[in-house]
Amino acid sequence: MKTPYEVQQELERIERLVPHLISDQGERAEEILGFHVASLYASAPLDQHAMIRERVRAMQARCREAANAQEEAAVGLLPLWA
Repeated sequence: MKTPYEVQQELERIERLVPHLISDQGERAEEILGFHVASLYASAPLDQHAMIRERVRAMQARCREAANAQEEAAVGLLPLWA
């Protein structure tokens, strides 16, 4: 089990990773984020799970916003008759 300090450090590492996931993986960023978070949940004490969930929601929202922006940009490139 990770200590609360280690959980905090891991969350900060994942938060720094999110912009790179978005730029490198695009629509898959949220899915890949999920793998990192699942690993953290597995090694974190239960009393840390609520805090993790709260911080992860913001990261997921950033991934979704980026994916939606990419989709909107792609739709804007389609011809009007498509």
